[in-house]
Amino acid sequence: MFWWWDSKYWLPRGVTWEAMTNKTAPIGSIYPNFHDLSYLLITGVALIVYRLVFENYIFVPAAYFLSRKNPPETRQEMLDREKKYSRMAECAMRCLYYLISFSSGLYLVSHESHLYDITECWKNWPFHPIPKPIAWFYYIQGGFYISLIFGILFLDAKRSDFYQMLTHHFITLLLIGTSWTMNMVRVGTLILVSHDAVDILIDLAKLFRYEQMETCLSITFAGVLLVWVLTRLVYFPFVVIRSVWFDAPALIQEDYVWMNFGQQPMAPRFIMILLTALLVLHIFWCYILFKIAYDSINEGVLDDLREDFDEVSKCNREKAQENSRKNKDD
Repeated sequence: MFWWWDSKYWLPRGVTWEAMTNKTAPIGSIYPNFHDLSYLLITGVALIVYRLVFENYIFVPAAYFLSRKNPPETRQEMLDREKKYSRMAECAMRCLYYLISFSSGLYLVSHESHLYDITECWKNWPFHPIPKPIAWFYYIQGGFYISLIFGILFLDAKRSDFYQMLTHHFITLLLIGTSWTMNMVRVGTLILVSHDAVDILIDLAKLFRYEQMETCLSITFAGVLLVWVLTRLVYFPFVVIRSVWFDAPALIQEDYVWMNFGQQPMAPRFIMILLTALLVLHIFWCYILFKIAYDSINEGVLDDLREDFDEVSKCNREKAQENSRKNKDD
């Protein structure tokens, strides 16, 4: 056994891995085990296959069928259309996943006490039996972030926030794996569900953008700004992280102090660091979103600043420049 696997680094004083393994869970529930994380790899592969099938055999063929009355006239137009459909398929795949994930996750946690009283995430920790549907929700979410990492490395168009997005996915995957291992699944589900809400709208807005449905895009983008602020800049720091800072220590261990770095267990501090890193990324993307909103007000075009190689962005920026010239002439 590796030294870092010693239970004193992960669990409250006096609690061992054997105590968790030998604990009998109620019918329909389980206690997390490190070996269960193999399900993340299985669901990750399944979701990669789902993406490839959805994009290549469902969405793109359907898009070509619906647009058959307006075939491209030049080779460049054909290449631009292929690029557009590929990116729309990527967005549609994620939008569908986030919609199902958010709906099912919200339904599952709505039956759990920790949704209404976040201190239940820490009381009697780590002996929290996990309902099997929530366990599978966790496996699938972990697998999804594996598929996102695979996609951003090998499938997706490269964007200007490539490294920030890759860091976000790795941090989230680390949080899922670590929180499962030490059974902080309750707070993990709250974070996952609250974060999925805005992702639905983000990919829906991208679809409207590619189709140049400007009214729908503007309404959806306003929803993105509102939900982003409420979930990632209000609920996440002022409910979740606040509870981690102020509620968790005494419930983890009576004498536990976050800033006493020599005190065990250490793993909760690792989770705190990862959560703080996520918050920093949320603030960075919030800046991007509000810059997009600011530019759209000034230039009259709502565009995605992250799209460095996007024909739609090129057209939008040309349109913005034309609007700017007209305004100067007037």
